[in-house]
Amino acid sequence: MKIAILTQPLHINYGGILQAFAVQKILKDMGHEVITLDIPWKDAESKISLYVRIKLFIATLLLFLLNRLKAQDIVWPYNTRKRNRKLINYSMRSFINRIINLSPVIDTERSLKRYIKEKNIDVCVVGSDQVWRPMYSPNINWYFLNFLSDDANIKRIALSASFGTSDWEFSEELTDYLRPFAKKFDAISVREMSGVGLCQKYLDVTAIQLIDPTMMLTPKDYAELVNMDRHNTYSMQGSFFSYVLDETEEKQMLINCVSEILHLSVQTLKVENHKYGPYASRKKVLKHLPQPVSQWLRGFQEAEFVVTDSFHGTVFSILHHRPFVVIANKTRGHARIETLLNTFDLKDRLIGTTINCNREWLLNGIQWNNVDVILREKRELFKRFIDTALKN
Repeated sequence: MKIAILTQPLHINYGGILQAFAVQKILKDMGHEVITLDIPWKDAESKISLYVRIKLFIATLLLFLLNRLKAQDIVWPYNTRKRNRKLINYSMRSFINRIINLSPVIDTERSLKRYIKEKNIDVCVVGSDQVWRPMYSPNINWYFLNFLSDDANIKRIALSASFGTSDWEFSEELTDYLRPFAKKFDAISVREMSGVGLCQKYLDVTAIQLIDPTMMLTPKDYAELVNMDRHNTYSMQGSFFSYVLDETEEKQMLINCVSEILHLSVQTLKVENHKYGPYASRKKVLKHLPQPVSQWLRGFQEAEFVVTDSFHGTVFSILHHRPFVVIANKTRGHARIETLLNTFDLKDRLIGTTINCNREWLLNGIQWNNVDVILREKRELFKRFIDTALKN
C-alpha cells in the first residue's frame, strides 16, 4: 500500500524526529511504500495584528536607542529572530532528510489534496507525537483528515495520536466541527490512557491506548543512526546525562544534588541553546547550534544515569536501560509521562524538584526484567492494531 503520514512539523524536536523515523520504519518493514508529508511550522507572528506590530516596533526602537539592539533589528522586530529560528531548525534538516522519506513542502490545503491524489495514496496515518494538540499543530483540521472527500477510497488511521494532556483544549465550536471527521477514521489509537476517555467523551469515538512508536524499535536500530553520524559526536561514557526542556533554578539544584550522590560529571544537552537571545547575530547563532540527534541518542546509549523532564527522554531511558528520574513538567503535558511510567510500573521515578534518595536506588532501583516483559506485551498489541487496521 501507499501510505502518507501526517505528523508534527520536523524541526529541533529530537523525540519528534525519531518518532517520525520510527513510524516510517515500522510501515516500511511491513512492505509498504511510505512518505511523510512535509508540513512546515507556521510562526505565530503571521497572525499578529497591525496594532501589536506597531507596539513591537516602538519597543524595539526604544531598545535600539538604549544600545540594546543593532539598527538591523528595528527594521522589523521579527526579522532577526525568524532568521535565527530558521538557522536553528535547518541545522537538523540534513539529518532528517537522510533518515526520513519526505514529500515536497505542503503548506496549503490545495497542494495537500493534489499530492494525495497524484500519488494515489491508499492510507493516511496520523501520528504520533502531540498531533491532536491544537496549540502544537500548524493546522489541527488536517490532523483529523478534513481534506479527504467522502468518496475518497482512502483508509484513515490514527497511530498513537496524542492530545499531550488530560485536559480538553479544543473550543466547543472546533470540537463540533472535528467530531464528524473523527468518526470517519477506520481505527484510532492514542498514546495516553487519558486520550481514550477524551475520544469517547468529546469525539464520540472508541480508541485504544498504544505505546509511542519509538518503543517499537530496538537500541540496535538507533545505534545505526548514531554510527552514521559518529564523526559529529563525542563520548558520553562515565557521566550522567541531563536533558531538561524547561530549566529552572530548582531543577538545576536537583541535577547538582544527583551529581554529588553519584559522583558523576554532568553532560547537558539542550533543545534550544540559551547562550544567545532572540536578536543574536548570525555568527553567534551558528556557533551555538543545537547538538545533533545522534549526540542526543549517545546520551542514552552511554551515560551512567539520566535526569530529564521530557517524554521522549523518558522513553529512550527505558529503551536503553538507563537508570533515570523524571522531573514533573506539567506545562508540556503531564498525562503522557504519567501513562508511560504507569505502563512500565515506574511511577516512583517521577519526582518533584527535590530528591531524597540514595545511590543504590538511583542506579539499581529499576527491575529491567519486568520492564522488558511489559514492553514485549505492548509491542504485540501495537503490531496487532496496525495489522488489523491495514487489513480491514
